[in-house]
Amino acid sequence: MQLKHTQVETRVPGNPRSTTTQSTEWVCPDCDYFEEADEERT
Repeated sequence: MQLKHTQVETRVPGNPRSTTTQSTEWVCPDCDYFEEADEERT
């Protein structure tokens, strides 16, 4: 299992600012399994 950090930027029409959301999840490179990581462990 590998820890993967992802940052997603969401733009809303009419709003000059974009919203950025960060997530951390465990990903298995050998299979398609993933799950969200606990915030206290990262």
